[in-house]
Amino acid sequence: MRAPAAEIAELWSAGTPVVYVVTAEEDRAVEICRAAAATFDAGVAVWSSTRGLDPIAPSAKSPLAAVEAALQAPAPFLAVLLDFHEALADPRVTRRIRDALPRLAAEGRCLAVVAPRLALPEGLASDAAVLRLPLPGDEELRALLEAVVRGEAVAPAARHRVLAAARGLTEAQARRAFVRALRADRELGLAAASMVQDEKKRILARDLGLELVESAHSADDLGGLESFKAWMAERAMAFSPDARGFGLPPPRGVLLVGIQGCGKSLAAKVAAAQLGVPLLRLDLARVLGAGEGAEENLARALAAAEAVAPVAVWVDEIEKGFAGSAAGQDARAARLLGSFSTWLQERAGAVFAVATANDVSRLPPELLRRGRFDELFFVDLPDAAARRAILQLHLKKRDREPAAFDLDALAEACEHFSGAELEQVVVGALHRAFALGRDVETSDLRRVAQDLVPLFRTYEEEIKALREWSRGRARAAGREGAVVDLFRRSGP
Repeated sequence: MRAPAAEIAELWSAGTPVVYVVTAEEDRAVEICRAAAATFDAGVAVWSSTRGLDPIAPSAKSPLAAVEAALQAPAPFLAVLLDFHEALADPRVTRRIRDALPRLAAEGRCLAVVAPRLALPEGLASDAAVLRLPLPGDEELRALLEAVVRGEAVAPAARHRVLAAARGLTEAQARRAFVRALRADRELGLAAASMVQDEKKRILARDLGLELVESAHSADDLGGLESFKAWMAERAMAFSPDARGFGLPPPRGVLLVGIQGCGKSLAAKVAAAQLGVPLLRLDLARVLGAGEGAEENLARALAAAEAVAPVAVWVDEIEKGFAGSAAGQDARAARLLGSFSTWLQERAGAVFAVATANDVSRLPPELLRRGRFDELFFVDLPDAAARRAILQLHLKKRDREPAAFDLDALAEACEHFSGAELEQVVVGALHRAFALGRDVETSDLRRVAQDLVPLFRTYEEEIKALREWSRGRARAAGREGAVVDLFRRSGP
């Protein structure tokens, strides 16, 4: 990927009169623009409504005056305009820039708008180039760390740990994290790296709606879903360096559609564990609920996810996040879905997307198109073998020996129960036994199962419709899918 300064210089030299840099890192953007100007030995000035066009025209504090001053400066010249997206809402400013476009291009002048969100008038859209400033890469972070620790005796391994922990932060955020870590530990030991990691968790959750999910789950903690687990085991191998040499691209992701309470969220955690990568949960409701800034928030969150790769990104109940994106309903939701779908198709680096959905009627068809995800799995209610495995897991989790219970009979008695309902059978039986002053028995589990009304009875028609939808559209995540795979492998 080209460095931002080189990209701005290339656009400028090609005659682009306006470059729109979308970023919240204003100071970093200004330095990048200065570096681009240095490649031409060109003049550069920075405009704000309080400082004017500094240093050549400090009195030019109005947007129109800034444009006039930029046209009078000796060429080649780059005017860096801060927060100019607000000025572009004024038709007079847009008109003046449009009138000046031929002269800007012909004389080697360029206007670089630096703003935290994209707000480009239609009249300038065809003549402006939009550049989203990427987060600092490893080289930029390394230079920043060197400036902070100058003169300190810090081992190379410690530097590497701190740098790895800082991936996904802006330049200003990384600098603050480095300074705090250095004050806590002059040698930047494990505690310092942990401090940077904690700072990143806080910033990602607060600013970008990304939560780093820490989970000790493994495939053994997921009852049933044998086909899904086998598929993930194969994809985990494709995350290895040897897979690149074999010609395998990194796996892109999986979409899990199915009945509530059947383990889709746990499957997302298990997927990250099988891949051996961290899991980031993307809170779409928070990211997309920011009004005019929603598109920029989404872009920043996805850029941060790419910056910390290899990583798995979990989007829970994805159909709710893009509700209203259907034609004629919500233009903003449709734009956001388009941006997200494009990212799914073209994202760079080892980012594995895991999305879950309950309501297929609200699932945008764009997300079902091949290329967005590697596979679409349908998660059904567990069969008898899976129910037995789930009951066994929850008994073990609560320090009970599964062999002491008649799990085969219980599995049969719990037909149509979801995984979440099976867990409640175990928890309810423990409550009952504790109230009676003894340890839990099979009879307690059976009694609770008899009293519990499964979701299937209330939503039987909806569940049957979901099963019908999945035929020919999705791969079974459970044992049925595993049997089909077995026949496929053993066939001619």
